[in-house]
Amino acid sequence: MTEKITMMQQEIFSEPEALKRTAKACRAMQGKIREEFAKRNITKIITMSRGSSDNASTVFSFVCPLYSGKLVGKYHPSLTTVYGADVDLSSTCMVIVSQSGMSKDTVAVMEDAKARGALTIGVTNDENSTVAKGCDIHLFLDVDEEKSVAATKTYIAEIIALYLLTECVGKEVDMCVDKIIAKIPSVLALNDDIAAVAKDLHERNNFIILSRGTMLGSGDECSLKLTECCYIFNRSYSAANFMHGPLSLLAEGANVIMFAPDGKFNDEFISMAKRIREAGADLTAFTDIPEIEGLANRSIKMPHGCDKCAPVLYGVAASLLALNIGKAKGLNVDAPRNLKKVTVTL
Repeated sequence: MTEKITMMQQEIFSEPEALKRTAKACRAMQGKIREEFAKRNITKIITMSRGSSDNASTVFSFVCPLYSGKLVGKYHPSLTTVYGADVDLSSTCMVIVSQSGMSKDTVAVMEDAKARGALTIGVTNDENSTVAKGCDIHLFLDVDEEKSVAATKTYIAEIIALYLLTECVGKEVDMCVDKIIAKIPSVLALNDDIAAVAKDLHERNNFIILSRGTMLGSGDECSLKLTECCYIFNRSYSAANFMHGPLSLLAEGANVIMFAPDGKFNDEFISMAKRIREAGADLTAFTDIPEIEGLANRSIKMPHGCDKCAPVLYGVAASLLALNIGKAKGLNVDAPRNLKKVTVTL
């Protein structure tokens, strides 16, 4: 009997072609972004988002300062929607990241930010959404409607859009977006290997997910995907913050997933992998660091990616892991219980 292909899987595998449209649509707006930044003398950049979009914003908050030199902060929606805070948004660009562009809190914050003089940039997958039509500038993801509840292709598209925004706020910044997109098929080719890992893990619960630096957003995204699609309790940590208290969780029987790309944190990742094994915990590693492959109970050898490439590649792998664990558990990954595509919050 032929296995049914889920919408979630179709959407993940559509990414290499869909993201080319994302890049084209966003590049068309780069001139206007540069013009508005100069005209309004923008000195501050903040993001407003929730869920997977907030994880994409976390990647942006690392990558934009690293490559453009411009700091990025996060704006908490409840400052506007609940507290009614009188916030000075002059000389500020608010980047509103929302795949639907329709949730009430997102719209309320956008309208308030515009009234306070902020330049508003919306990043959405719906040209007709309230955010798309209401923002000063719209970065259209253009990846077709995402029918599965979990954000997969839109999460990666948001990162690509935010990378192209990064090119606009710094001098001579090249985020190599086309090269990054071209590497995604090498991760999709690992799906069978990831499915085998998923069969080993699908009956387990209580995972610790470790990442670091620009990877933190995709570590958080892995955590969210395992929660919503697989109903697994877990927690994502920066490997550095994990040392400040949560290290006490390491013990025999603990389950750890590590996102460890080759780069500036190699020594830290290797040291952590050794501590995990010494504690008797179980380690699943997504990595291209040979020493960690040798220490892990199971590993997925990832394609090499730099600080800006790795969040995308490991973000795709996170979606594939959740897809395959959910399928191994016999769950409907396209429509997890209690969830809707557009979430209404304050």
